[in-house]
Amino acid sequence: MRFAMLAPDWPLPWMKTLPRAIVGRGHELVAEGPIDVALHMWASGQPLQEAKTNIFWLRRYELYEPDWQNIDWLRVDGAVFVNDWIREIVQTWLDDRGFTVPTHTIYNGIDVAEWTYRKREPGTKIGMACYVHPKKGLPLALQVLAALPSDYTLHVAGAIQDGATAEYVCDWAKETGRDISFYGGIPPERMDAWWDDKDYCLSASMTEGNPNNVIEAMAKGIKPLVHSWPGAKQQFGDWTWKTIDEAVRMIQDPWYDSATYRATAEERFGLNNIVKIVKLAEDIHAKNIG
Repeated sequence: MRFAMLAPDWPLPWMKTLPRAIVGRGHELVAEGPIDVALHMWASGQPLQEAKTNIFWLRRYELYEPDWQNIDWLRVDGAVFVNDWIREIVQTWLDDRGFTVPTHTIYNGIDVAEWTYRKREPGTKIGMACYVHPKKGLPLALQVLAALPSDYTLHVAGAIQDGATAEYVCDWAKETGRDISFYGGIPPERMDAWWDDKDYCLSASMTEGNPNNVIEAMAKGIKPLVHSWPGAKQQFGDWTWKTIDEAVRMIQDPWYDSATYRATAEERFGLNNIVKIVKLAEDIHAKNIG
């Protein structure tokens, strides 16, 4: 079959792994000409292709913008989500309007072999890999830091998208005397090295889809600490927290199991999810052509 993969040229893991899986299963990846299966990797208003099968992804940010509701859903053959809470919202919207589009939850899939693993123990270096932006919950992360002993430090890798948030963090650090470091945007190929000396991966976001930054840290054997944004519990289970006290207890808990974090990254969020995508597309297309 001839697949078209429609997405901005962003440095996301599936931009490498999905094309490999498509070709590995004997299909052709094309940019033009006749298309059997069009994979719309974001539900952000791009026009439908003249393809026999159209499959859409709705990951997170699109939910809060109007474009996805304007898609010609009568021509959509399947919708894929990386967060089951988001899938349920869209499923209800589709059902209420009489659209019979099959929906599926398939988490992101990373190649854990790209992340160096070692057995780790509790420490005092807390890492966050995220844009410096209000939705990433940096003020909440500061409250977690404030509730910990003064030798704990916070390290943030990510471009500054909101200057006010960055200034707030810097002022807070100055006033409290706590050690907080900004590293700016780091190229994807250098993130493995950046994470290497960190002891925890903190996600304090108020909203996420299925965050690769947490999964990648887990692949290195780093303990994840995920604020319980909608859909987080289904993905990360007991590694989620609601309150400052819960986050602090998780950090100071001597139980630390690098092998389990790595195994979960591979089994729940590994390359098997990329293969699931291609198999799903094959099945949907087979039904379409009868």
